[in-house]
Amino acid sequence: MSIRPNDGDAMELDCRYVLHIPLSKWENGEVVPLDVDDEIEELIFCLEVQGFDGFYLTKVKSHYKSRRYDELLVTIFAGDGDGPCEIFRDWFFRHNDVLCQEAFAVEVNNRMIIGQMGFDIEG
Repeated sequence: MSIRPNDGDAMELDCRYVLHIPLSKWENGEVVPLDVDDEIEELIFCLEVQGFDGFYLTKVKSHYKSRRYDELLVTIFAGDGDGPCEIFRDWFFRHNDVLCQEAFAVEVNNRMIIGQMGFDIEG
């Protein structure tokens, strides 16, 4: 059976958004794990309030500048223009005092956007 976007109740969500949340910070020459459970719960709440009631949380191993660390990927599929970019950006910047990251990374469809604090995402 194949599903086409115009089949009855089928819905096509053609945009993919992925927020990369490092679960460690670089401090004094080493990777230090972060406790961000409360911050992640706040992000989940913010997403749900804005109508994103289905998304994926995937823990992965990442590698950057010879550092290996855990990372949480928050993946949302949405219609064009309905994405969570502003929520992702605002949450990340609001909590960077805990995250202590040099940059923010989000995927929008097949593009990876990496920006310093204060940049805007065009989704």
